[in-house]
Amino acid sequence: MTDLQKHFIETVGTLARTDKHADRILPSVTIAQAILESGWGKSTLTTRGNALFGIKAGKGWKRRVYSCKTQECYDGVSFTTETACFRAYSSWAESIADHGAFLCGLKRYRSVVGERNYRLACAALKAAGYATDPVYDGKLVHLIEAYDLTRFDSIPSGSAAGMQYTIQRGDTLTRIAREHSTTVAALVEKNRTKYPAMTRDYIQAGWTLSI
Repeated sequence: MTDLQKHFIETVGTLARTDKHADRILPSVTIAQAILESGWGKSTLTTRGNALFGIKAGKGWKRRVYSCKTQECYDGVSFTTETACFRAYSSWAESIADHGAFLCGLKRYRSVVGERNYRLACAALKAAGYATDPVYDGKLVHLIEAYDLTRFDSIPSGSAAGMQYTIQRGDTLTRIAREHSTTVAALVEKNRTKYPAMTRDYIQAGWTLSI
């Protein structure tokens, strides 16, 4: 493993493990997808659009978009090159947060959400059509096992100390509290010293809360 690869794994792994979707989407699978989809963070889509997962921008996507070439395999044998529009972000953290929300928000990925066996989760991603590569799941499993990515899958239960969450646009304290098994009052109490302006009804995107 090169220093660049080690840094990439540690950076993405830390973000994936502390993301609010980590208890539903295995961090090991998230990291493996990031490696594969971004070419270890060196793809044009990643360097210019901070996009780690190659999620295409559909009609409902109203935020940043980056257009670039991509390879698709529709017949299970041959790859074709085409140009597509992808979701773009301001940071890797935002990309990881959207990846979790994307998988958790679509019914076709329901077999991925909550699955704690990385092999089954990878197979479910392939079956749900995340990528057209016919051996997509095998590539993910290989990356997870080759780089021991399951070490990132140990998620603190409940609202264990040390967990942090970066507020995204549209978040509410009620939703953050519910998804981290805590209360609004507890969040305000724990973070008011750092963010004096914080109240039960007022938070700002970009704040990093202690959970």
